[in-house]
This record gives sequence, structure tokens and C-alpha cells, in this order.
Amino acid sequence: MARRRIQGDHTRIGGDLKPTLDTYDELQRAFDFFNTELFGSRLPQCLITLSRQHDTLGYFSANQFVNLSEGGKGEYCHEITLNPTYFAIRSIPENLSVMVREMVSLAQVLEGKPPRRRYRNREWADMCEAIGLMPSDTGKPGGKRVGDSVQTYIIDCGLFDLASAKLIDSEFKLSWVDRFPPEQPAGASEEPAATILADGGNSQAPAHAQNAESRTANPLDQLDELDSDDEGGGVLLDVEGEGDLPADAKPVNAFKKVADPEPEVPDDAPRMKVFAHAQTAELAQLGIEPQKATKNPSKSKYSCTVKTCKGNVWGKPGMRVSCMGTDKKPHDPELMVFDGAVTLEEPVETF
Repeated sequence: MARRRIQGDHTRIGGDLKPTLDTYDELQRAFDFFNTELFGSRLPQCLITLSRQHDTLGYFSANQFVNLSEGGKGEYCHEITLNPTYFAIRSIPENLSVMVREMVSLAQVLEGKPPRRRYRNREWADMCEAIGLMPSDTGKPGGKRVGDSVQTYIIDCGLFDLASAKLIDSEFKLSWVDRFPPEQPAGASEEPAATILADGGNSQAPAHAQNAESRTANPLDQLDELDSDDEGGGVLLDVEGEGDLPADAKPVNAFKKVADPEPEVPDDAPRMKVFAHAQTAELAQLGIEPQKATKNPSKSKYSCTVKTCKGNVWGKPGMRVSCMGTDKKPHDPELMVFDGAVTLEEPVETF
């Protein structure tokens, strides 16, 4: 990546501005709001953190922190991590939907039967859909609801959609965003926000009913990104470049033209809310400088030839990998075969 030019005029923080307090107060406010609106205030407080990890929008970690103070010594706390890199190129509802998606994971730990790490099971999918976030391994209508690489999209007029609109109407904003997000694709659409229907049609209703003042005060509300995930599972041998949303994956912020039909989408698939995004010139006016991606997210997939094994690994092209099964189901060493190049969308679990 090219060296970033640092200009003195942009590095001075004056007055009473406190970026840390601003950021975490806003995220805490959003957590408390959705906890009340969508979860009946039954979720415990957790530690919200930010991580500029290039390969993920966010994740949940159970019992990640422990309290060492006298008042709460030994008490555990869960963690929800969000990636601020994408705050500038995603709308506020889309960014907050990642938090709420992981709040569902928290609820499942407390009330359900969470699966192994990174796997999304039917219980989790049902809990997400019940609050207006549709699980989909493609990030669009018609994708698989369960699996190793399942994200969510916002259901039009669902509970989350209505709740997030209510929050934004209360003048909620994300005051601080990363100045160097992934570069948006060339030729991105400038069409207004609309809704993707299950049948591939479209509705020109606005994504959110916002007044002109709030839209002017917070132009980042109009930013757009459609998440994209690929199926995955197994072992990742080379961890470089893996993740649930690589910086140069297609699309990172590709705007879906609602006039284009969605292939093989079930008639009963919930409608997806789509948000218009800002163009490069508009981002520049906000001091945001999108950067070209430098890492190739593609990995070669190798599969075991033993039918009863079904082992998969991902690694660099041209690797020679053999499989001996698992501890419970071992078999003679067999050379794994190349099974195509894939784009990893989430870190995969190793043995």
C-alpha cells in the first residue's frame, strides 16, 4: 500500500473533542437501544471493542474478559468486536446490524445451544430472522441460512429495519470513521436507495425516512455495502488473507442495481434493504480517502479423495497436501486434490 500522506491540519484535535468517548458512547448507546428494542433488555452488558482486522466486519467472543477490580473481581464479560475500517463505506444501519448479529450470538450463548466456533446453526439463524436480520451465505436473498460462512442482510420493514430507523431519527450518528477504507469499485451505481424484492423486482421507497436536516448533518447514512460471503469449512493452512470480508473481495461495496433480477431466489425470501452509497468525490469532501486493496483473498481449496472423510483445506496454489483423516476416523494417507480457487469470507477453524 502506498505511504499515506499525513497533513498537519487533519491531525490536530482541539476544543472539547474526545474521539474515544464519542465513539464508545455512541456504540454503547446503540447496544442499549437494541437490547431494549429487540431483546427485551435481557442481554448483559458486554465489552465493545474495535479491531481494524482486514478480514472481518465483526465477531463475538464469549467470556473474553475478566474483572480485576475489587468490586467485581473474577467476574467474566463477553466481547463484541466491530471493524471501524468499513464504517465510512457502509450505512449506519448496516454497521449496526453487525453488532446486533453478534448480540444474537450472545443471546444464543445464554439461552440456546451455540455450535462450534464460526459455524452458524439453525437456532442462530431463526433468532436472527426473528429480529429482522436474514441469514444468507451470499449476503443476498436466497442464500443458505446455516453453515460456516453465513452473514446477514437487513430485512425490509423487519424489526431491525424499523428499530434502526427509530434510532437514526433520534439523531444517532457515528462521529468517527476510518479515513482509509477499501476503495469502492469503479462504476458504482448512483441510483437512489431501494429494496431488492424476492422476485428480483424493486421498490423505490426510500431506505429510511429521514428529514433533510439529519441527512445533511450525517451524510454517511447514505453509504452502502452489500456483504458477500462464500461457503467454507475445514482447515486454513495459510492464514494470510483469510476472513469474512477481505478488503478486495468482490463486491466490497458493490451496489446492486435493483433492476437486475436475482437468479433462483425463492418467492418467499424476505426482501433485502439496500442503501445508496457515496461516490469517491463525496467521500473526499468528508476527508475520506479510499485505498486500493493490496492482498489477494483467493486461496486454493483441496479436498480429500476418501469419500467417508470429506476433509477440506485451503492454502496457497500448488501446495501438495495429504490427509490422514481425524483422530476418531483415521485413514491411510491420501493426497488431497485441487478443488478450485475460492475467496475466503471468514477465518476457518483449524484442528
